[in-house]
Amino acid sequence: MTRSNACATIATVPELPGESERLAALHALRALDTPADPGLNAITRLAADRFDVPIALVSLVDEERQWFKSRYGIALAETCRSDSFCAHAIAHDHVMVVRDALEDARFADNPLVRGAPHIRFYAAAPLITTRGYRIGTLCIIDQSPREHFSVRDAEALELMSGQAMAILQSLKMQQDQRIAQLIAETSTDAFVCSDESSRITLWNKAAETMFGWSAGEAIGKSLELIIPDRHQAGHNAGMERMRGGGRARLVGKTVEVPARCRDGREIPVELSLGMWSAGETGQPEGFAAIIRDVSERKAAEAERTATENRLAQKLAAIEVTEDGIAITDPAGVFTFMNRAHARMFGYDDPAELIGKPWNALYGRLEAERIEQEAMPILMAAGQWRGETVGRGRDGRPIEQEVGLSLSPEGGIVCVTRAIGERLAAEREQARLREQLMIAQRQEIVGHLASGIAHDFNNLIAAIAGTASLLQGSEDDRVRTSAQRILSASGTATELVDKLLSLGQRETSIRRFDLRETLVGVRDLVKASLADPQHRIDLNVPDGPVEIDADATEAMQVVLNLALNARDALSLGQAGSIQMRLLPHASVEPKGRVLIGSLPEKAILIEVSDTGGGIASADMPKVFEPFYTRKGDDGTGLGLAVVSGIVAGIGGAISVRSEQGEGTMFEVWWPVSNAPRSPECADTHPVSQEETLAGKTVLVVDDNATVVDTLVAMLEDAGAEPGPCLDSRDALSAMCEDPDGWDLVITDHDMPGMDGVQLTKWLRAVRENVPVLLLTALPQAYGRRAGDPDLFDGILGKPATSDALVSSALAAISAARKRKS
Repeated sequence: MTRSNACATIATVPELPGESERLAALHALRALDTPADPGLNAITRLAADRFDVPIALVSLVDEERQWFKSRYGIALAETCRSDSFCAHAIAHDHVMVVRDALEDARFADNPLVRGAPHIRFYAAAPLITTRGYRIGTLCIIDQSPREHFSVRDAEALELMSGQAMAILQSLKMQQDQRIAQLIAETSTDAFVCSDESSRITLWNKAAETMFGWSAGEAIGKSLELIIPDRHQAGHNAGMERMRGGGRARLVGKTVEVPARCRDGREIPVELSLGMWSAGETGQPEGFAAIIRDVSERKAAEAERTATENRLAQKLAAIEVTEDGIAITDPAGVFTFMNRAHARMFGYDDPAELIGKPWNALYGRLEAERIEQEAMPILMAAGQWRGETVGRGRDGRPIEQEVGLSLSPEGGIVCVTRAIGERLAAEREQARLREQLMIAQRQEIVGHLASGIAHDFNNLIAAIAGTASLLQGSEDDRVRTSAQRILSASGTATELVDKLLSLGQRETSIRRFDLRETLVGVRDLVKASLADPQHRIDLNVPDGPVEIDADATEAMQVVLNLALNARDALSLGQAGSIQMRLLPHASVEPKGRVLIGSLPEKAILIEVSDTGGGIASADMPKVFEPFYTRKGDDGTGLGLAVVSGIVAGIGGAISVRSEQGEGTMFEVWWPVSNAPRSPECADTHPVSQEETLAGKTVLVVDDNATVVDTLVAMLEDAGAEPGPCLDSRDALSAMCEDPDGWDLVITDHDMPGMDGVQLTKWLRAVRENVPVLLLTALPQAYGRRAGDPDLFDGILGKPATSDALVSSALAAISAARKRKS
């Protein structure tokens, strides 16, 4: 083969769209500068005979030249592209014909026309790849002009061009197959291929060694052969999803999964999966997997130590890796370092560190620790792996994960990775978890204390109420005893208040932007995501979403839900958390309401994930304290705290979850004005002449002793009480005679229907009915009721006769003013 002389002229060559893609397709064939092929030689010979021309060529048009993969009747192996007829021919989809080059303005002065090979007639059909790229031509050349070149001739030339293109692609396929077979047979990793139905089509020797089945036993079997039983359903579902046009979650990624061997053992393997599709449909046609046994990695590394040491310097030169790689001589002086290693320590050029000892990158104490702890193991075992802290050029600490190995020459090969961000994230995650655990314990203690206080205050109320009645006795000894009982009741009430203060922090109601809470939670959880395939997205309104609430409680609710969503995402798989905020939401719940009832006005907070979902059998238990599916990693308090806070503010929580599809929590945060003071007597003063004599009072409490005591106290004041142990009975009494009651006294915490719900129903029957709330926790009502104007008065248990009468009259007076 000889190369043509430098181009004598600069001809005008058409500029082709997508030229870079066309050249890439040409080079992908790997046909340039390769030996001639007998099949292509046969086509050029047949073309010369068929069209009775002296010259026929298979010409490949490169960036600056045309090169002849097959030639007949000419000695030249290539010419300049600027002189090439074929550079013009590839601008056409069909045959280009030049009947007389001397009569064609494009070629009349071309050196290939004026000189050898003296082209006068030229016809060429483009070589077109399956993707439509025209990479060259099959051309015929004559030194004499021709007037006639029929349509049939053009069709015949195009047919021969298609045959030549098929041979070129076949040659590439054969070469690819030889390369793939060589890699598969020589690789120390298992190489397994399957068709679209998961039937094994390739099983190399490494796969035989790793799994125990021979190629004859494995080929034709389903991939379920090496998939553990518990994962087969997921594998089959994933295959069905891909066959249906869904996304392939594992293709193009390296993940760690369990695999099954012939003897029943399960081994952890590192799997890299590839897929090829059928045509333009995108349907999977086959899969190829490279599989590495992770459990035997160290043993395999030891077996390959001699080979790896000989290749260490060459492998260290790979600059594409993000890991730092360095090599020292036996004296510990750097002889090689890649750019990633130098940049890790703040040096732009590795040459700045070549010739310096390795301990120049560490503080004195850390270098001594490495000498004392790592070097003896390295010298004895040939390898050492651990964590250490280097010193950057600017003095900052560099937290690293380091692997050391001895080279055959006695030096050290160091592979290191910066882990500062990962450790910082782990520390922040641990801090948040500890902070959250403390808050959850306080919340649980608070709930427990509240429950005890409620029940204990009911008992104190009965005792104090009875003692208050006994104060009206004419017997001095009885009155004295009653006074002692009242004094003791007061002391007991103070003890209950102290018990409450042990488990509850003081609530701080202030106005704040709820968007800032969600942004803060997003940033905290984002830093703790354990898998780079996981992400957290936030959707909040452009304008402020301000509420009057306890900012810490809002943070607890959103953070617990976000952490729960994070823990639901599967490692090794893509996953996401979605957080959304809707102000004054009026949309219907997407899930089932499990906590509270929907407020009339509320802000909606949505937290959803694409994790494994919640089993329907577990759904009723998700808000129970200490119930968790996370084992030692969970406390079972997170969602219990969320439910307690949301229920306490009069909100609601709905949940929607499907196994394998993810979970959505919707929190309906009530919007209300700041609560008024629980004491209403001062707000609505009562006339001294006004009494309860003749007033009909409906008394509602689920504690029979409290009801009896209140009835006795009201009767002593001249009222006509009607006792009810069930809030539904009280509602029925109001429905039967709406105007028959001058006042309703109700407890708050009652089974079936609490005081807030009862009052709303009573007001639906009679809008102006006076209602006095008698509760063991009057201080907490403002946070729990969600409507500060619902009651006409609030009185704490236990209450004396005078306090009860005074508060009852004040409630009646307040309702009267409300009506006016």
